Amino acid sequence: MSKPKADAAAVRRRDFRLYWLAGATDRLGSHAAELVLVLLVLTVGGSPAVAGLLGTVAVAVETVLGPVAGVFADRRSRRRIMLVSAAVSFVAFGALTAAVIADSVTLPLLFAVTVLESGAATTYTAAARGAIRAILPPEDPGRAIAALQARDQGAALLGPLVGGVLYQLGRWVPFAANALSYVGAALCVRAIRTELSAPARPGPVESFRESAVEGLRFLWRQPFLRFALIWGAGVNAVFTAVYYFVLIASRLDGASASSVGLMLSLASGCGLVGALVTPWVLRRVSPGTLVAVCSWAMVALVAPLGMVGSLWMYGALFGTSLFIGPVLSVLFQTRAIAIIPPGLQGRAGAVMGGAANALQLAAPATAGLLTGLLEPAAVGWVLAGCLSALALYAHTGRRHLDRAGPTAEVSDESAPTAPTRGD
Repeated sequence: MSKPKADAAAVRRRDFRLYWLAGATDRLGSHAAELVLVLLVLTVGGSPAVAGLLGTVAVAVETVLGPVAGVFADRRSRRRIMLVSAAVSFVAFGALTAAVIADSVTLPLLFAVTVLESGAATTYTAAARGAIRAILPPEDPGRAIAALQARDQGAALLGPLVGGVLYQLGRWVPFAANALSYVGAALCVRAIRTELSAPARPGPVESFRESAVEGLRFLWRQPFLRFALIWGAGVNAVFTAVYYFVLIASRLDGASASSVGLMLSLASGCGLVGALVTPWVLRRVSPGTLVAVCSWAMVALVAPLGMVGSLWMYGALFGTSLFIGPVLSVLFQTRAIAIIPPGLQGRAGAVMGGAANALQLAAPATAGLLTGLLEPAAVGWVLAGCLSALALYAHTGRRHLDRAGPTAEVSDESAPTAPTRGD
């Protein structure tokens, strides 16, 4: 490797570490504050239904704003978008921290903070998705995507624990920590030297609507991306329903809140282990075979959920399902990043994320409705039936995985690596 190429690769490896750290700081703070936010709603007089509504509002904001944020991420400075988004989140949680200290928290304030933070997070995510191709280490992007997946799983595992510990120090402490996490994320993004924005496109600037539709049109014309969009959104929605079913069923069986929390943390730990072993799996199993086998394994794990009647069996089955998830997520993300042009990364990512969020909106209510109407065993079979339909779709669509090209390479030609700060 020539010295200029070696230097460019070294810059990308350094910048990827900063990108990883920015996301780890952001997500750890968010997961820590998320748990305490629910407690705060109940503390100021809100009902459990209001606490659930707060989560629904957050997902709704992400779903509606995602496509708009994707367009901006592909047309504007991605670095600047990420910095401004972090600043908005800092202000929102800084205001909430001050309100908690002054004992002047109200439900309207909590909803306002949720809307602001969700909107900023959606915009940040769109820009971050668009930027990732530019900084992926070229020698092994699959391993890098697996490291991002492990980061997210680790934050989901440790965040609630950290939030609980900080809450014992003071009700305001988790929110202050989350506000500071956005400062840390912004500093990491600011230190990235690689150009993050999409290359300038020749010709007249297309309208906002045309730009938004272009991402969806590109996805739908690519067989693999179309398959990933439908299959991934469906599986995410079903497993959101599975999560709530496990939560509700275990509580109805008499498990304590602390036991349920421990069970869910252990299950999340399985997801972290799955992310860590993903590179090893991807090197040894063909993509089409992997998706088909994992799809049917999910069916086998979910079908008996309603019949076990034991908290720890719930955890074992659910945790094994979460172990499988990161393998497929890394496979799909690596392929998508390699296929989608740099100028469409933000929009295409927003479309895929928006589709998943739209289906997930109904998942908690659906799980609650099914649990109220049916016996637990029947609920397990209904959810397994949905996964069976998706497994059949995966079996017929596996050819798209084998035709999509290698997962190990991301072209450097369309991902500028010059160490510049001109963003």
